[in-house]
Amino acid sequence: MEVRQGRLQTAVGWGTALTLMGLLTWPVGRWLVGQWLSNEYYSHGVLVLLISAYFSWRVLRLGRTASAPADAAVVLLVAGAGVYVVGEALIARYLSALGLILLTGGLVGFLGSRETLRRLAFPLAYLAFAVPLPVVDSLAVRMGTLTAGWATVLVRGLGVMAAHEGGRVSLPSCSLVVGAPCSGIRSLVALLALAAVWAFVVRGPRPARIALLAVAAPLACVANLLRVTSLLWVADRWGLEAGQRYYHDFSGPVFFGLALAGLLAVSWALRCRDLRSDM
Repeated sequence: MEVRQGRLQTAVGWGTALTLMGLLTWPVGRWLVGQWLSNEYYSHGVLVLLISAYFSWRVLRLGRTASAPADAAVVLLVAGAGVYVVGEALIARYLSALGLILLTGGLVGFLGSRETLRRLAFPLAYLAFAVPLPVVDSLAVRMGTLTAGWATVLVRGLGVMAAHEGGRVSLPSCSLVVGAPCSGIRSLVALLALAAVWAFVVRGPRPARIALLAVAAPLACVANLLRVTSLLWVADRWGLEAGQRYYHDFSGPVFFGLALAGLLAVSWALRCRDLRSDM
């Protein structure tokens, strides 16, 4: 009887908490979905949500542990509420979304247990990859300019007479603009998200798995730089239409695949080769 009553109280607690969270998250959730559908840098948001839900399911199917509520639960609840309120006051939905992630962690620690919060730490933290940050737009412009400069240097090494001014690269027969779509920021965000998942599921020393995250950004940037350099070379050799209409579209996935292969090669070199069996 006591066990059944305890389960009922837990179910009521989770039901109440989820209802309140649903009412709280409706405006932010609607904003997030709109961003995932319109913001090309965060079109992977739904995938992040599904990955987080899958890992959460893997943890929760093990059953509730008997340990006490997490000591950090109150801290997470207070911090999450504070960030959410500030975000709503400033009409900064990304802050509100980050605050809700903290609030969710606090509820897990309060209504669940210390062990449950520990196991769900990654799925909850991973949700941050689905939150569009305003700094990404300005970073894309700067990365586009840097990419144009370095690609000009590399393509000169291939014998192409090229010059750049800002994001514009001038070739003997045409000129191209390395704008935000070619800055590599989309590949950077996506590869970081994939690297985080791989570092979580693979077995290996913690420093090695952290190193996988550290090399993801350079790999994405180098792959994009090589892509833009090859695009300039194709445009100089076969014309602007061949470069922009044909080579531009299919080269993106190809060079992203090379960056992903590089990440797996680094993982192999760091002896992070086998998947964990404790999830």
